Amino acid sequence: MNVARGRHRLHRELMRLEEQLKELPGLYIRKRLLDDIHDGGSGRWLSPQTVAGWLKQGRVPNDFDDLWAFVQELLRRISSRGALSHRRLEQKRIEFRDLWEAAKEQAVPDTRPVDVESEDAESRSTSLSGELAKYLDATRLAALEHPYPAVLPGTCLPPLSQVYVRQRAEARRAGQFSKGPDQIIWDRRSADDVVKGDAPVTWLLGGPGAGKSSLLRMVADKLAQKCLSDGGAIARPRQPELSGALQALSSPDNESPDKPLFPVYVPAHALMQPGSFAQQLAHAIALQLKGHDYIPLADAFFLGPPMPGARWLILVDGLDEIADVDERLKLLRTMRSYKKGPYRFVIGSRPLPDSELAILDEENGTGAVREKKGRGGLRGLDELAGRRDVDDLDAENGPAGRYELLPLDVSELPVFVRGWMEAARVPEPAPAVAAFMHQVNSGRLRELVRNPLMATILCQLHAADPTHPLPKGRYAAYQRFYELLCDRLYDPSSAGVNYQLQAQLRGYGAQASCAISNLPSRLLGALGQAAFVQQHEHVGGSAWEQIKTSVVPLRPDDMPVGRWDALTEQVLRRTGLVVVRAGDVVFVHQTLAEFLAARHAARDPRIGESELLRLSGKNGLRPTSYLTSYDRFLVAAWIAEDRCPLGLRELIVDLSGSYSSAAGIAELIRDGVDLGDEVRESVAGTLRRMANGRGLSKTMVAAEDLASVDVPSAVEVLSIVLKNPTISFLDRASLSRKIIEFDPLRAVDVFAELSMSRRLNIMYRDHASDYLTELDRARAASVIVEMVREREGDANELIVLIKKLFRLDMPVAVSMLTDVLDRRTWKEPHRSRLQTCLGEMESSLQRSYRSMVSDDEPRSSRPGI
Repeated sequence: MNVARGRHRLHRELMRLEEQLKELPGLYIRKRLLDDIHDGGSGRWLSPQTVAGWLKQGRVPNDFDDLWAFVQELLRRISSRGALSHRRLEQKRIEFRDLWEAAKEQAVPDTRPVDVESEDAESRSTSLSGELAKYLDATRLAALEHPYPAVLPGTCLPPLSQVYVRQRAEARRAGQFSKGPDQIIWDRRSADDVVKGDAPVTWLLGGPGAGKSSLLRMVADKLAQKCLSDGGAIARPRQPELSGALQALSSPDNESPDKPLFPVYVPAHALMQPGSFAQQLAHAIALQLKGHDYIPLADAFFLGPPMPGARWLILVDGLDEIADVDERLKLLRTMRSYKKGPYRFVIGSRPLPDSELAILDEENGTGAVREKKGRGGLRGLDELAGRRDVDDLDAENGPAGRYELLPLDVSELPVFVRGWMEAARVPEPAPAVAAFMHQVNSGRLRELVRNPLMATILCQLHAADPTHPLPKGRYAAYQRFYELLCDRLYDPSSAGVNYQLQAQLRGYGAQASCAISNLPSRLLGALGQAAFVQQHEHVGGSAWEQIKTSVVPLRPDDMPVGRWDALTEQVLRRTGLVVVRAGDVVFVHQTLAEFLAARHAARDPRIGESELLRLSGKNGLRPTSYLTSYDRFLVAAWIAEDRCPLGLRELIVDLSGSYSSAAGIAELIRDGVDLGDEVRESVAGTLRRMANGRGLSKTMVAAEDLASVDVPSAVEVLSIVLKNPTISFLDRASLSRKIIEFDPLRAVDVFAELSMSRRLNIMYRDHASDYLTELDRARAASVIVEMVREREGDANELIVLIKKLFRLDMPVAVSMLTDVLDRRTWKEPHRSRLQTCLGEMESSLQRSYRSMVSDDEPRSSRPGI
């Protein structure tokens, strides 16, 4: 920790904040404040001596996060409301980081060697411009706004950083074995590392609510913060430890000086505006940062690099939300043409057809990926996995990386839940978190809650009423969320929209009463219609204009149109379902829009009949080949609302016989939607046939869907695959975890059989016995005894197995090894190794016996008692 020369501004601000807190009513004890920050181990630990050094001696904190934890708690206590707005809090964070950086510079002794001076001169010549620094500050503030803002009126939403859980991504590539199924696990790493990698274009794919927006926003915030801290300094990156093609692509032979990345977070639809690519970026940023302390940028701001030697990282969110395929393809070709420019692209999207993903693999429209000369032909990156001879692959023009976001790690979920419980001001967050985890630790909820959007909704439902059981399926969760939203809109307290409408409209007579009663429900209905129109690409005017038109009859005659429109916009924002931006309505999340659209369609018989014709292909278009997220919401709404159109169940039976649509129907069954026994049996048969195919990736996907309707069959399919001796260790681990997830009881028999299978390599059998040990120690001990008898002639394998047995049953392991040493003749050094092993086990067993005797001995007989 450095001491600044003289008293610096950071020290003065810290002293001022603490003095301000001391002046408030109540006794201020610094140690108690630090204990609250530590929060029993869940927060940062700051020693009283460290903080005293900051305040009494003007020492500069080594870690900004330590400083900010202390400052944030001071600000929270000083605030009269108990909490600052997220925007204000982030402004304070930026302000104190600047003070901290300045104090560090003041504290560093001037002992730089002469050769560093020239480097500093160069650094100063390429330091951030004022315009660029202001852009980065505004970007940080905008990025930290939650991607699902104000989903429940009256709930104080936490900053994204408070509830963001570090995500991981997996690249799936089909590299073929010489024999046996295809390997599917190619590369798994932190999603942050994927986004900040070296590929000119990276696809970040994930299903509805998988956390794509949250990840891209967090990356924008962290990169903007890094650029502000480093001043855009250029440095050679530390290469991560990777394998296969990734290692080859980032090997020292291909390494070039790191180009700092300056983030540009932009919704994909904003890039459909007229103008050049740089103009589109400037226009999109101006819309997003409207309302922040930010002066719109000139069109040429994004035309070149942000500074010499740097690049823009364009974070494109929601490409799939551009429903027109031709428009999507046009945008993809635009991005492809800029792969050599001052840009890197990361594209967040739901899964798209391979034909679209491949556009960004192309090199100047050739569709080819160059490989090392002399090998003949052209091959994609799939075939380069595991190779190091790709040093000629052009990193600037190479194929796009394709990564799939993995579900949230359940072990990290309590931190996520606690953030929401604290934001909702739940009096005792810890018991609420424990109750939430108790409900989600089994069954369908355990799967649902690994989706970030579903986890967000379920957390808020739980915070609203911790005593009420959580809904068990996706549609039920959204429906309960919608009902709670309606309750909050009509909350008679001062936080409710109804109360606020009365305050604003009471002077407009009897018509005001009608408006107060009907405006929120009329707006929700209009949002459902707007979502439906958006879902089907119907041609029409602005959704905002349509919504305003739908509530015109409610406007009191004496109220000016401008004030009524402003009031309508205010209520719309309070729903938390949309934002009004640039004269139009944008849904905060595509999945919310799908739910509202399906609910609207299910309640209108005319629309319902039309939608059934669309699904069956009787409207002149091709029949549905798979059930989209919206389609599943629609079927669930029809059944939940008891509004099934004639012919729905017959259509579902027909669709259940198709590979492509059976998975969607299985998802509905998994969500608790009652489709009848005939559909369950048909889906199970279809998925069994698919799971018995030759490709391992298809088998795993089909087995997972099959587990929704027929768990025994799913376990049987995967156990058959595990008996194949050519399956790799990684795939074997993935399959084993799936079997345990599907049915832990059946998994015991599967792993017992695999452990005893002589067709398998002993390493794979040993792996199976490890899983068996986790599930049933007694059964595992009996199986390992048989394995010891079978492998007792191999000293190496015998030692491994006997040690594993010793952890399960000490006396039996010692007895068996003693018997083997007595019966068999062993050469050196094997006999010495076995005797050493036996000696260690006997000593451990004796210590165990002594410990047991000591524990059983009466306390009164012990010395000193």
